[in-house]
Amino acid sequence: MYILLCDKKLGKFCEILSNIKYLSEFVTLNFSEDGIYSQGMTHDHCAIYELRINTDWFEEFEIDDDDARRICISTNIISKILATRQASQHLVISYKGTPDKISIRFASLKKDGKNQEFPKEFSVPLMDVDHEILNIPAIEYSAEFGIGSKSLLVTNDQLSLFDETITIRCSEENITMCAKGNDGELSVTLYSENCEHINEYEVEEGLDLSLDFSIKHFHTFCKFLKVADEVKLGFKYDYPMKFDYITETEDLQLAFYLAPKIKDDA
Repeated sequence: MYILLCDKKLGKFCEILSNIKYLSEFVTLNFSEDGIYSQGMTHDHCAIYELRINTDWFEEFEIDDDDARRICISTNIISKILATRQASQHLVISYKGTPDKISIRFASLKKDGKNQEFPKEFSVPLMDVDHEILNIPAIEYSAEFGIGSKSLLVTNDQLSLFDETITIRCSEENITMCAKGNDGELSVTLYSENCEHINEYEVEEGLDLSLDFSIKHFHTFCKFLKVADEVKLGFKYDYPMKFDYITETEDLQLAFYLAPKIKDDA
């Protein structure tokens, strides 16, 4: 296995792998001739992430027939390693066969006959984890819309000042995000007759939807905002919501699925 990444694509790759530590203690990378697929679940089993990176997204992507098709790495270790990368450096991940460790190298192009930064090489131990990949069916959501990733982060941070739960309400006329606690209530209007801060709103006729979600998980999903300027949110009763980063190319896909909280009707 040999992978080479550099420039802006490497920045996004590091951003994704570094932030997975907020979701899981390990990351499993599944390799094929098509690229990389990764899926994982949060510690509380409330959320799932799904990552696809096609081979065309890499500068180089090679895999031999006898190379392991799945490796598992501690997210704490990988985040420490990626934090040492300097802006001018490219990344090489390599291994042979079925290893106990993989090699991760950072190096930069030479300038005036010298490397711009010190080359670095890490020997990274792999984890032995029994990890099952879940089938995530395609869902036709009752309400879907796009919103700027930075705007969503700011809104979520403000809502978190009032409660740990965010309530999403969607109808044909309005979209609001609300948080209500002992210190008061904040309601943010994303869409109405006089206010529109979203893109491509698709909604079922006559819909009146209200779902509660963990603000903490929303905040974790927003940590990946450098991946794309916009996210697409999808909601439907009795199904997890979808939090999908709208990237510039289909060669990189990152999505999250979050189960709604059970409402207390008492």
